[in-house]
Amino acid sequence: MQEDFTLSEGLEYCVQKRVAYEDTTVSFGRAGIETLFSTTALVGMMIEAAVELVGKNVPEGFITVGKKIEVTHEKPTLQGMQVTVKAKLERMEGSALFFEMSCYDEIGEIAKGKQERYIVNKDALIKRAHERAQALEDLNR
Repeated sequence: MQEDFTLSEGLEYCVQKRVAYEDTTVSFGRAGIETLFSTTALVGMMIEAAVELVGKNVPEGFITVGKKIEVTHEKPTLQGMQVTVKAKLERMEGSALFFEMSCYDEIGEIAKGKQERYIVNKDALIKRAHERAQALEDLNR
């Protein structure tokens, strides 16, 4: 399948956002440090960067799905600061995509990580999900 898409190792894509209240720890149940950018919001930005990097560079009817993500969130960022997340496609192995992630605010690096995603047929994925749900319904009869 690899020859069917136009991705190449070394491609990069960045997403940026100013940390809003809904990106802080209070939105995820962590009162007391509500002015800090949450790891949960950071992970969401990392996923967004990888998905946007892949974009339309996969065949019609295919998407990427996440399998694994590793994150080291080392420095705090206050609400109102700008965060940039850069995804770099490090390597491809068949339908497997491996990304290096780096995250910065205006002061410097705040986090890094790795992400593993797979190119899959969208209809087949949805069909498998419905088959799994049907198995649950069958158990409850």
